Amino acid sequence: MKKINNEVVQSVINVLHKEKLFRYDCDDIEDSEVATLERDFSTYVGSTYSIAMNSCSSALFVSLLCAGVKQGDKVAMPAFTFIAVPSAIVHAGAQPVLVEVDENYVLDLDDFERKIQNGRVKALLLSYMRGRVPNLDKVLVLCEKYNVILLEDSAHSLGVLWKGKQTGTLGLSGAYSAQSYKMIDGGEGGLLVTNNKDVAFKAMLYSGCYESNWKKHFGTEESEVALSKLVNTLPAYNFRMSNLSAAVLLPQLKTVEDRVEKLNHNYSKLAAILTKSKYIRIPEFTEGVRPAADSIQWEFMGLDFQKINTIKTKLYEKGIKIEVFTGGNARSFWNWTYFEQHEDCLFTRDLIQRTADLRLNIGLTEGDIHFIGSTILEQVNLYDE
Repeated sequence: MKKINNEVVQSVINVLHKEKLFRYDCDDIEDSEVATLERDFSTYVGSTYSIAMNSCSSALFVSLLCAGVKQGDKVAMPAFTFIAVPSAIVHAGAQPVLVEVDENYVLDLDDFERKIQNGRVKALLLSYMRGRVPNLDKVLVLCEKYNVILLEDSAHSLGVLWKGKQTGTLGLSGAYSAQSYKMIDGGEGGLLVTNNKDVAFKAMLYSGCYESNWKKHFGTEESEVALSKLVNTLPAYNFRMSNLSAAVLLPQLKTVEDRVEKLNHNYSKLAAILTKSKYIRIPEFTEGVRPAADSIQWEFMGLDFQKINTIKTKLYEKGIKIEVFTGGNARSFWNWTYFEQHEDCLFTRDLIQRTADLRLNIGLTEGDIHFIGSTILEQVNLYDE
């Protein structure tokens, strides 16, 4: 980590010395950290285009606009996700349609089909909450069958592969987060990726590319006529990323695969310890998924909410900060009162209220994993007495 931190610091210093924090202040595209990040990010995930923005929320909102989502349209989404996902849908003037998740915290495909078969759902904003991915082959079949546009919320799934392909690159567009706690951390930031040229150019303009600044984006070299006609036809929301943020992210991008390997190793070790308790159920990853497990979730079995909260408190006292999706948690869909909800999603509600959520820091050692696992078991197994 020391080497990585030094690279980040030097990258930031280089930008400050150039005194060109605004991406379009750079006359040469090669001199723009944001443009370089977009190019390198596309290379890593395997997309044709990337557009860097100030947040993943902005990227989600723009992805909906580029998909043609309009006022009053219905957009399906898993009921288990972060508040930012339905917020983006409401921001676009659309109506969220909540879909149940199954016991493995992924989109319930049967409930999804029930809610789209009337033909009224325009798009699916598929959130890979905590990096958990459903059977995407089946998702794509259902979307094609019912004419639903697939948009991917990959805020939690950078490094997560579906049959060798990066999640976020299977739908019309994908959106990644570079906010704190994500695989790459710029404090804030997001990237929209797509293989569709029309979506890419619209996203570029929506994000705040004006006049002829599209020339300072990679991948626009042979599209001067098309972009000249498109400029000024779309609102510019000024969601741009700064060169300073990109400078923080660029060195981290090179470390993603190493981080994934370490995180998945730690996850497997901790999961093996926790499954020794009859009170803990570890969800399975969908066959075909290569995870990037920067957190672990488990369902408390046979314990009421009072006991679960007692365990949470005791673990906090020992320095193990698990979260439970109760109270005012922003991931509890029943707390989202800013739009009218027409779906009860009772299975999801019951499941996530009994779910523990623990982030796995990249710096955890084997000793740390043993301490965390054994301490959790100690507290949970007290109810055997």
